[in-house]
Amino acid sequence: VPASESIVLGKVEAARSYWQGKQIYTEVTVAVTRSIKGPRSATMTFVQLGGRVEQPVPLEMTLPGAPIHRVGDQAYFFLQPGRPGDRVIVGLFRGHVPLRRDGRGEYVLFDGARKAPAHFEEEIRRQMAGQKQENPGAAP
Repeated sequence: VPASESIVLGKVEAARSYWQGKQIYTEVTVAVTRSIKGPRSATMTFVQLGGRVEQPVPLEMTLPGAPIHRVGDQAYFFLQPGRPGDRVIVGLFRGHVPLRRDGRGEYVLFDGARKAPAHFEEEIRRQMAGQKQENPGAAP
């Protein structure tokens, strides 16, 4: 939470991979359902090292520990500034917490524990409140 400039619950709208120099990046656009920390926006875009391109030949580059983003997936995204003008996920898989569903309802798995989304968000808010108490002049 402290390293995150923005924390949102959202649904992946688009994922586009491209070459930049000798590396493949994926740009992910998320439709924001709920903004928990940071600027409010209808959508957020971030980049991640890795992805799959078709040109000039089909090639996939993966980064161990990096989440895979598919259109329609819902998750909590913990984002921080990356290269100028870009956002990136905090700590790769730690900053991507998928929203899951089963017969008992919606939940997230975080640190090995099943949590209801409302409980997970409350934990985030408590951490943010603790940050404010520890650093009264710091922005959330």
